Order: sequence, then C-alpha cells, then structure tokens
Amino acid sequence: MKIVVVSDTHHVSDFIDTIPGIEKADLYLHAGDSGIPESYLYPFKSVMGNCDFDDHDKYLTEYCPLGKIIMKHTPFTESEINSFKQRGYAIFIHGHTHVRKFENRGDVYIINPGSLYFPRDGLAGSYLVLDVDENGIKYEFKELID
Repeated sequence: MKIVVVSDTHHVSDFIDTIPGIEKADLYLHAGDSGIPESYLYPFKSVMGNCDFDDHDKYLTEYCPLGKIIMKHTPFTESEINSFKQRGYAIFIHGHTHVRKFENRGDVYIINPGSLYFPRDGLAGSYLVLDVDENGIKYEFKELID
C-alpha cells in the first residue's frame, strides 16, 4: 500500500500542484496546519492543526496491511502511544514540529513528514512516501526542488 504524507503547508492552497511527480498512491494524508478547509484538500485526508479551521477532526484512523494508522497534528505522548498500541495501532503520524522523523520502535512507527515549505531542520521542504506491507514500511522523504 502506497501512502503519501504531507504536513504544515500553512495556507498554500495549491500545494498538491507543487509536489514534483506526486506518486500515485492508495492513500493521501495531511498531518494538519493546512490553513484551508478540508473540502479543498482532496485527495488528502487531514487532521486539525493549530492553524486550521474547525472542520477537521483531531484524530484520523486509517487501515493498512501492517495494522491501524493513527494521525494527529501534535507529537504523541508516550501514554498516547501505549494506549493506542494496545488497541492495534502500529503507525503514528504527526506534524507540527516541521522536522522530519521516521522512528522504528520495533512494534510501532513514529512518523513526521516535515514541512513542505517551512522546514525547521535545516533541510529542504519535504513530504513522505510510504510503502507499507505486512512485513513493515519502506519510506522515502522527497524534497521540493525549485
């Protein structure tokens, strides 16, 4: 299953058009702070960030071959990770920090795609392409190139 993940696009309404060679994916996820109504994000499913309108949900659950995916805007606390893990969640996606992250803890993955336009890690703006199967995740951070 191929999943494209973005976050923290902050009011750039045509962000989909600026992603070079956007992958044909099974699922498109936006981890919040789009700054635009959810109805304009199609094909992306989104969660509420601290700069978003009220029409986004705080959490989003999706399913993949590895188990359940949970997404929210801010980083997960350890107690949230433990609680959701007990309910079958294997992939935790967040945004907010504008810093890329892919952490494999053995039985769960903690993921942040970074920010398309406003990275805070000294790297280029990025999004993430995940290839998920029942054995794990292959991932690639892709950068925006001017």
